[in-house]
Amino acid sequence: MLVLFLLLSACQLVQIDQADEQKQKKSSPPPPPPSKLTIAAIGDVMMHEPQMKSGKTKNGYDFRKFFKNVQPYLSSPDLTVANLETTLAGTSKPYSGFPRFNSPDQILDALKYAGVDVITTANNHSNDTGEKGIIRTFTTIKKKGFMMTGTAPTPEQRKGIVIEKNGIKLGFLSYTEHTNGLPVAKGKPYLVNLINPAKITKDIKELKQQGAEYVLVSLHWGTEYQRTPNPFQKKTATQVLQAGADVILGHHPHVQQQIEKVNINGQEKLIIYSMGNFISNQSDPYTDQGVIVYLDIMKDAKTKKIKLTKTSFLPTVVNKYKKSGKSEYQVVPLPTKKAGNLKAYPGFTKKRWEKSWNDINSIITKTESFPVFAPKP
Repeated sequence: MLVLFLLLSACQLVQIDQADEQKQKKSSPPPPPPSKLTIAAIGDVMMHEPQMKSGKTKNGYDFRKFFKNVQPYLSSPDLTVANLETTLAGTSKPYSGFPRFNSPDQILDALKYAGVDVITTANNHSNDTGEKGIIRTFTTIKKKGFMMTGTAPTPEQRKGIVIEKNGIKLGFLSYTEHTNGLPVAKGKPYLVNLINPAKITKDIKELKQQGAEYVLVSLHWGTEYQRTPNPFQKKTATQVLQAGADVILGHHPHVQQQIEKVNINGQEKLIIYSMGNFISNQSDPYTDQGVIVYLDIMKDAKTKKIKLTKTSFLPTVVNKYKKSGKSEYQVVPLPTKKAGNLKAYPGFTKKRWEKSWNDINSIITKTESFPVFAPKP
C-alpha cells in the first residue's frame, strides 16, 4: 500500500509539473521578430549643360521628369543613397557642366521627389566652385532636408552620420580619391574628405562610438571608363573593410564594375566597386547605363547581430531623345531581360533595352551571382 501511495503521489507531481510548464509556455511572450530594412544605392548624379537646358522652365528649373519612371524603385526602400557629382554654388557663378560643375538647386527637389534620403558629396568635382561652393552645397542640401556626408564647412561637420531606421543604427561616410588637381583651401582639409586609410579607420571607430552598428562607406575612386577595378581600388577596399566598414558603395568610373562578397575576419562583407552613372549626358560606351543596388539587412533581436541577408540590383539606362528642339532625359528601369512596354520611352528600342540589361548583368555578376531586384507584391 505504501509503495502504491508513493507511485500515485509521484504521478500527480509529474502531472502538476507538466501543467505548470505548459502554463509558463502559454504565458511567456514569443521572441521578438528581427529588425529588417532595405537600403537602395545609386551612382553618380551628374548635371551637364544639356540636362540643365532640358529642365529649364518659365519660372526656373524642374528636373523631376528625369526620375519619374524610377521613382517607385527609389522611394519604396527604407533608405536611398545617391552620389551628387556637381556643386550648388548658386547664381554667384554661372551654371555650368563639364569640366567644373555648378547646377541649379532644383536638382535636389528632383532627388527628393525620386525618393533619395542620403546624399554623398565627396567626389572629384566637389571642389569645382571652390570653398564657397562647397559651403553653399552643404547648407543647401541640409536645408532641403537631406542627410549628407563627404564635404563640410567645419571640422565638426566633416565626420560621418548615424541614422537609426527600423531599430538599426546605420553609419555613413564618404571619401574621394582626388579633386581633379584643384587644391582644397589651405589649412582646411575638412572641406573635402580625401581617401586616406588611417583617417577612414579613425572615422569608422568614432562613428561606432556614436552608436553605428552597420557602416557603409562611399568611395569615389578608380579609373574612368574601365569596367574592372584597379589595384588601388582592391587594396583600399580591403583596408576599409578591415577597419570596420561593412559595405563599400563605389562610383566614379562612369561605368559599372562588379559586386563582390568578401570574408574579413570571419564576417561576410560587400564591395560594390562601381555603380556607374545614374544620370548624365555622357555618350561613351556604357556611360548611359546605371544600376540601383538593394541591400536587405536584418538585426537579430536576441543576439543584436546584424547581417546582410540579400543583395540585388536593378539595371537602368538613360533614354535621351529630342522634343520641341531640345534634349530630354529619363532614367528607364529594366526589371526584365526581355523588353517591356516601350510606350513611355520615346525612341527607346527593344534592342537597346535587352543589350543594356545584358551589359549590366554581365558586369555586376562577373565574379558571383546576384538576383535582379523584384518588387515586393
